[in-house]
Amino acid sequence: MALAVPMIMLSFLVACGRDDPLNEPAERFEMVEVDYERAIRLSVAEVTAGELVALELREPESDSPVWESRIADQDGRLRTVRLDATRGEVLETSSGPDLKDAERRQLVQLLEEAQLLPDEAAREAADTGERVTAIELQRRDGDPVWRVSVLGVADESATVHVVDARTGEILERHTA
Repeated sequence: MALAVPMIMLSFLVACGRDDPLNEPAERFEMVEVDYERAIRLSVAEVTAGELVALELREPESDSPVWESRIADQDGRLRTVRLDATRGEVLETSSGPDLKDAERRQLVQLLEEAQLLPDEAAREAADTGERVTAIELQRRDGDPVWRVSVLGVADESATVHVVDARTGEILERHTA
């Protein structure tokens, strides 16, 4: 039961009931010029000693797509960073969800256990011709994993990859 709480907590940080960017047709991504790797670098740079917990492409079909990330500082406090996905400019940096002390400690521990960086997990998951639309650190069966969502640009197939955050092994792939 104790392991379910962090996974639910981290899932909530990203999901928040918004539309799933995986279900958007590939042609709707034409305004997205900033890829996930650059979005990670820019987001993490906004928080001193920050580490990425989650990144998601929002409103990819609009004229103003946005990368939204959750960055944890060294004490487990979360910050939300919103980037213009066309120009790479920081639109806003704000306080993220307020976590209790125990939740912050669990988050710091999860980040320490994850040996694989989020961009490395995304490279393991995404094949040529696929666009990464979301990355999220979670705990699964007691182990840290990166959940990487990708969209096949040619065939518009949406896939979620679960990548072991210690070894880089792809543990699971399923359609979204």
